[in-house]
Amino acid sequence: MADQIDYYRVLGVPRNASQSEIRNAYRTLAKQRHPDHAGGSEAEFARLQEAHAVLSDPNRRRQHDEALDLAHAADQLAALNLDFGSLDDEVSQKRHERESEGEGGPSLGQRLRNRFRRGDSPESSGGRAEGRGGRRDRAPQRQARWYEPHDFDPEPVTWKTGALSFLGAFIAFIVVGQIGLWATGSVNAGVLASVGPLAPFMPIVYILAGLLTAYFAYRAAGWAGIALVFVAALVVGGSGGPEGLVRFATLGIIMLLVVIYLGSRRQRTAWRDRR
Repeated sequence: MADQIDYYRVLGVPRNASQSEIRNAYRTLAKQRHPDHAGGSEAEFARLQEAHAVLSDPNRRRQHDEALDLAHAADQLAALNLDFGSLDDEVSQKRHERESEGEGGPSLGQRLRNRFRRGDSPESSGGRAEGRGGRRDRAPQRQARWYEPHDFDPEPVTWKTGALSFLGAFIAFIVVGQIGLWATGSVNAGVLASVGPLAPFMPIVYILAGLLTAYFAYRAAGWAGIALVFVAALVVGGSGGPEGLVRFATLGIIMLLVVIYLGSRRQRTAWRDRR
């Protein structure tokens, strides 16, 4: 990170420092390094002002953090740089030793090449090289599992995905709402009177309906899909739907949001620990 200035180090604060900590550190150092002060320096004072200006602005601070991360990654790659000439000499030497000893099997170089080919195969990458809509490139990452919604990477909402999310949730809430009306006796069930015993369990059914519709809507249309599911619940609940549909369906949506939040928080914590 020789070419990238770390303004946190200039101010002597950690990267998670609050605005008040940054302001207090700047004021303390500015008094010590002001050109009019004994031992002060005009260059150091200008650097302090620059660091305070960047870290006090949320947008500039975010850009600075991204630049630090990129510089750190570049340093890591440079540290892993291999002397391929020495590696080739070592491979040739090992191959000659095996040939002189009459050993069979593939050479060390061949085994290394096979290993790198397996590491670069699409099955091992499990990620996408290009970001959504071609806006950015991202490093390969593992494929999200169905029980890890925080790892999903839905495409931006479109008219198609938005309409499908809303209609799917609307139909699901109509179905469970009608079952709720039959089960509670609000509407004559006729031949379906056998659903009466389900009445005590309808809140659970509404929660599951909200959770599942929000889950699939999030996979299809992201956060906008979840918002459309909530709108669908309001429409059905406010148009003669059973009592408690909106409340418990919203609880299911909130449960999904909590799962996404906790998963993202655990992932960020693990990433910081690896650093």
